[in-house]
Amino acid sequence: MTPLPKDKKERRTSVVRELHPLHKAADGLLVSEIRKGSTEAAGVLFDRYGAHVERLVWSILGPEPEAEDLLHEIFVRALEKIETVEEPSRLKSWLTGITVYTAREWIRRRTRWRWLRFVDVLPETSQPTASEEVSEATRCTFDVLRSMSADERVFFSLRFIEGMELAEVALACDVSISTVKRRLKSAEKHFVARAKRHEALRPWLEEGRWAIE
Repeated sequence: MTPLPKDKKERRTSVVRELHPLHKAADGLLVSEIRKGSTEAAGVLFDRYGAHVERLVWSILGPEPEAEDLLHEIFVRALEKIETVEEPSRLKSWLTGITVYTAREWIRRRTRWRWLRFVDVLPETSQPTASEEVSEATRCTFDVLRSMSADERVFFSLRFIEGMELAEVALACDVSISTVKRRLKSAEKHFVARAKRHEALRPWLEEGRWAIE
C-alpha cells in the first residue's frame, strides 16, 4: 500500500480520534486515562486544546520560527506533569498556566525580541499580507515591546491581546488579582509612554485599546 502523505495521515488520525469514545469524554476522565498511559487520551488532549495553546503562544511570542517547537514542548511538559492536575475540570486553565510559564522562559532566554501582534485576529498563513498601515504599526509595536521585561510582556499580551479577564490572567500566572493589576499598570505605563512617539500607533492609543479597566 502506498503510504499516505503526512497531511492525510494527520487528517485520518484526527478522524479516528473523533470516533474514539474519549473524544467526547469530560476533562476529568481524559486526565484519568492519560495518567494510565493512554496514548489515545494524549491525542485527544492535543485535539481539544491544541488550538487554544497555539493561539496563546502566537499572542505572546508573535510568528517566531521556534513557535511550533514550543507548542510541542508545552504538551510534552503537560503530559509529564499530568499528575499535578488538582482539578481536572479546570484542565484548560492548567494548560494555560503551563503555556505562560514556558513562553516566559523562552522570552528570558532570548537576547533579542522581535514581533508581537496586537490586532484582534491572528492571521492564518493562507491570508494575504497585512496592509501597509498594520505592518507599520506592528513594527512600531515591536520597537516598544522589545524594551519590556518578560513579565511585562506576558501580562500585557494575556490582557490586551488575548483579552483575558483579570481573574483569568491571575490564574494563568498563579498570582493574585491585585498583583495582576499592579504589573499591568506598570506594563501599560511603560508601553503607552513609548507608543506615543509613534504616529502609527496613535489610532490605537486614542481608542483606549490599552486600558486595564
